[in-house]
Amino acid sequence: MANRFEGIYPPVITSFTEDGDIYEKGIRNVIGYLMSEGVHGFFINGSYGSGVLMTIEERKRVAEIIHAEVSGRLPIVTHVGEASTRATIELARHAEGLGSAAVAAVAPYYYPGANAYDEGQIIRHYADIAASVGVPTFMYNNPKTSGYTLTSELLAELVKVGVMGMKDSSGSFTLLGEFNQAATRVNPDFACMCGSAGMIQPAFNIGIRGCVSGTANAFPELAVSLYKALEAHDWEKSKELQNLVIAERKIQAAGGFRPAGCYTFLKMKGIDCGTVRRPWREPNDQEARYMKGEAVKLGLLRGDGLSGR
Repeated sequence: MANRFEGIYPPVITSFTEDGDIYEKGIRNVIGYLMSEGVHGFFINGSYGSGVLMTIEERKRVAEIIHAEVSGRLPIVTHVGEASTRATIELARHAEGLGSAAVAAVAPYYYPGANAYDEGQIIRHYADIAASVGVPTFMYNNPKTSGYTLTSELLAELVKVGVMGMKDSSGSFTLLGEFNQAATRVNPDFACMCGSAGMIQPAFNIGIRGCVSGTANAFPELAVSLYKALEAHDWEKSKELQNLVIAERKIQAAGGFRPAGCYTFLKMKGIDCGTVRRPWREPNDQEARYMKGEAVKLGLLRGDGLSGR
C-alpha cells in the first residue's frame, strides 16, 4: 500500500475570488499546471488548501472540482479533519465516494489546548474514521495548528486500530524517523509521508518515499527534480536541489506566511490561480518584488517572472 503514496504530493492551494468565493477556474488551472510538471499525486483541503477556512459544503465542492479535473490520473489524499468525529466522517465518506486514494485527518482541534481529550478519545476518533471508509485513513500530524502533540507510542496504537499512513508536519526529522519506525513495526506497509519539502533528502535516505511538499505548489519542477535525483542516487545533484528548496522556502515566506506566497509565485509564472481567502493575505508589492528578485537570483524564475529552470 505504501508504494501508492510515493513521490511529490503538493498540498494544493484553494483558489478564491477577491470576494472570497471558490474560484473553480483557478483550481482547475493550478491542478493542470501541477500535473504538467510531473507531480505524483495531490493532498487537498489541508493547511495550504485553506481547509479550515471553508464550510463542510465548500470543502466537498473543492474536492469535487479537483477530482473532476484529475479524472483518476493521479492519486488524491483528501484531508477531512474537523473538530468533531461526526463531521470528519461525513467528509471522509464523501471523499471516498469521489475516488480519493486515502483520507487524512488532523487531530481534533480547538479543545486539545484545554486538555479535553485523553489518548483513549483520540484513539477512538481515528478508529471510528477508519471503520467508516474502505480507503486508507491517514493521521495528519500538525501540532502547530491542531494543538495536539502526537507521540510515536500513540501512533503505534492508532495503527493497531486501522490508521494506515500519516503526513507528518512536525518539522522534526528525528520525530519523523521515530514515527516511521514505530508505525512500520506494527504495519510494515504503513505509508509515512514527510510534510516538509525541506526534509525530502534526509527523509528519502531513511526510507520515506512520499513528501507532501508545499514548495511543489509554486515550484513543482524543483521538488520533482529533487525526487528524481534521489531515485537516481545522484547525491551531488540532490544535495544542490535540497539546498535550493530550503532557500526557496525562506523566500516564499517573505509575506510572513508561506502558503500565501504560493499564489504570488504562481501569478509570476502566468498561472491564473485566484487569491487567498481572508484573513489570509498575499505578499504586498514590496514583498513580491523581493520574492521575484531572490527567485531570479536562484535561477527559479527568469527576469520576466516565468520559470527559470
